[in-house]
Amino acid sequence: MKYKILIILFCSVQTFFSQENFNPEWKSLKKHKSSPEWFADAKLGVYFHWGVYNVPANGNEWYGRWMYIHDRKKWGKEIYEYHTKTYGRDKQYHDFIPDWKAQQFNAKEWVDAFEHLGAKFIGTIAEHHDGFSLWNSKVNPWNSKSMGPKIDVVKQIAQEVKKRDLKFMTTFHHGFHMVFYPKKENSFLRPLSRHNWVYENVEVPQDDKYKLLYGNISYQEENDLWLGKLNEVIDEYCPDYIWMDFAQGFIKEDYRKQFLANYFNKAKALNKEVVVNTKGSFFPTDLAVVNIERATMEDITPFVWVTDFQIGSSWGYNKDKRTAIDANKAIRILAEVVSKNGVMILAAAPMAEGIIPEEQLLAMKNIGNWLGVYGEAIYKTRPFLTFGQGPTKLVKNPNDDWNAYGSIKAGLNQLNAQDIRYTKKGNIVYAIQLGWAGAKKEITLSVFADKAKDLKIKSVKVLGSKEKIKWKKTVEGLLVRTPKVAPKYADAAIVYKIEID
Repeated sequence: MKYKILIILFCSVQTFFSQENFNPEWKSLKKHKSSPEWFADAKLGVYFHWGVYNVPANGNEWYGRWMYIHDRKKWGKEIYEYHTKTYGRDKQYHDFIPDWKAQQFNAKEWVDAFEHLGAKFIGTIAEHHDGFSLWNSKVNPWNSKSMGPKIDVVKQIAQEVKKRDLKFMTTFHHGFHMVFYPKKENSFLRPLSRHNWVYENVEVPQDDKYKLLYGNISYQEENDLWLGKLNEVIDEYCPDYIWMDFAQGFIKEDYRKQFLANYFNKAKALNKEVVVNTKGSFFPTDLAVVNIERATMEDITPFVWVTDFQIGSSWGYNKDKRTAIDANKAIRILAEVVSKNGVMILAAAPMAEGIIPEEQLLAMKNIGNWLGVYGEAIYKTRPFLTFGQGPTKLVKNPNDDWNAYGSIKAGLNQLNAQDIRYTKKGNIVYAIQLGWAGAKKEITLSVFADKAKDLKIKSVKVLGSKEKIKWKKTVEGLLVRTPKVAPKYADAAIVYKIEID
């Protein structure tokens, strides 16, 4: 009886602590697991940049900023001059809102395309730096449900994603909102950034009715608005992943901690494991996943990280530069990222009317086709004893501080059939050859003469091929021979499935 009472007491104590809420203090917040298993398993996600900036569709998604800045040598000057020539200086950013009608938007079709791409988490931009929200916001009248397309974009995408066995994400870029439209009174924020982000003497509409859109409010009001927007989306949708862009460090630390407490507690109440990332140091890496933009790591990391790449020519649709990511290169980069314990996010760039350009759809289709054959080498895998081998060197650039862990000088686009990336799952090792080397070519997997030299190999086959391939262990590693006939989509990469005893 005494032991039964002790067991009951022990279980009661466990229950008490398991139900304890997160407090807005780092010590409490760090009890949150930065990367749940579903995120480490997912490997690939997708969202999109879509907003008022898609109406002019020139330059990039920062149009609403650069159209007001005449002395910025890169981007700004070009967009400023384009806007002046095309619309005149009397045309303001808010004047584009009625022109954003999104008459061909179909959430189901978009999510169908993203699902075929192979994304295991799918989402939408919730708000870019421009202050225009894509949900039915009560704290921000400048939103896509109240004006413009009259659509709650976040809601429609969320509903479609949640019908499927997929995770839902939203992206927030609004920590930069207060300096997206530069003002002298915000110059005190300059020391918080290594970049000269703040420009003075830029005139945006000063009328009181536009103040929330252009950030003509006090620093305190801006912090309240930042948190209010997040709370609305958390309360209504509680996304599985809230992606955060740079510059959240402009927000007061107490507000950042309160956001995390609100998010983690809501997720706990719903019995969900959620993810938030940090792009820089605005959140501790104990509780947030490290995000680097358009980059990779130099080696396998002990933590799961995430990186982002564009599907189109820019994050936002550019009508004057209609190109899409090369699917073969995207697949090779995905293998590179996954081999080093990373997760890859792709961002689509739809047109204002709600059409995803054909070239982007084709790229997504081709990536999805490859994953349909070789996906087992990507999903639910973990890094092997080494990330890979090959001549293409990916070296950290010490002079580029845009990415917290360093961007890549060169090489991601040069990955080729001489490069191998490894992943593993249980007693299976996957050697991903980043391209087709040709028929009956001998390839040496050198890790099996090094870190994996003591592993006994039971069998080797090529995914997507019915051929029995020749293989043998040598002093130089595992020697394999490519098939006589190239399997499907081998131009992007082929996969050797190696069973270990």
